[in-house]
Amino acid sequence: MKSHDISFAQEDERLTMFSQTLFEIYRLAREEPIERFLDTMLECVRALIPFQSAWWGRGSEADSAIVHLNSSYLYNLPEHYFDAWTKIRDQDTVFEVTHRYIGQAIKLDLEKDDVSNELRALGEAYQYTKLMCVHCEDQVTCLGNHLSLYRRQSDANFTESERQFFQALMPHLLSASSINQIRSHSQLFYYRSESQVILATCNSNGLLLSAEPALAELLQLEFPDWYGPRLPFKPTPEGIHGKHLVVEVYPRGDQFLLALRPVCAIEQLSSREQEVALLFGRGSTYKEIARELGVSPNTIRYHLRSIYLKLGTSNKADLIRLLADIPSMLSD
Repeated sequence: MKSHDISFAQEDERLTMFSQTLFEIYRLAREEPIERFLDTMLECVRALIPFQSAWWGRGSEADSAIVHLNSSYLYNLPEHYFDAWTKIRDQDTVFEVTHRYIGQAIKLDLEKDDVSNELRALGEAYQYTKLMCVHCEDQVTCLGNHLSLYRRQSDANFTESERQFFQALMPHLLSASSINQIRSHSQLFYYRSESQVILATCNSNGLLLSAEPALAELLQLEFPDWYGPRLPFKPTPEGIHGKHLVVEVYPRGDQFLLALRPVCAIEQLSSREQEVALLFGRGSTYKEIARELGVSPNTIRYHLRSIYLKLGTSNKADLIRLLADIPSMLSD
């Protein structure tokens, strides 16, 4: 076999492994409990790109300072690693470069490359000399996300091929992490009109942690100038019922699950008008509705005139179409 044939075969094998890794990561996102997901996800990455330890972090930036959230995760590193890194943050060459080149993975050898003495000492203290890091921004939550992989002095350097795979993999890791967070928070939450609902999670200060892709578009119906990562309202159990948007808030430990949906036309009606509209749309006659609600048929006619006026329609077919968009809690 010619050398270029061997090269193509090796490349095909790497691409197959990359594809299999993606399938496994998305499977874990759907099935793995949230408390185990990051660990098992990084095990998948480790099978594709070997490493000794890792650091996953998510945070928002303000005045050039990154604020790490409770989703920050250390793999095969002690808990005090983050405190040690915080002390040398301003001398961290990797932090500076990855924030300058968003989405581009970089690889360094702390013994050979031009890095600060403080960063080199940190690696020595925690037994790594090779590292690879990428920083990405979640386009929905506007949170910064980084993943750093570390190797010991006795390990081989990260290769250019590994760097490219790592860079291509990172957006999928972000997506899988959001899927897992939302699924885990919402698995006890059943919403019959889920096709209308966008789910997200946030902390008690309204800082978004994860969100489905259409969140920004939906929020901007009510808050046209909004731009993440902080919500334009503080999450409370009462939620939000605005002119264009309804937000239901469900506490989940120290976080909140948000269910957002646009206000539907029928919510312009009073509670009695909603009852009449639902019964009329289901085929009940004036007399049947009047009997069920304990009022006169003339009262039902009055309500229907008001309903048609508020909804901007004049026939039953349009009313039924509008009723099809009604949220589940109104039809219960």
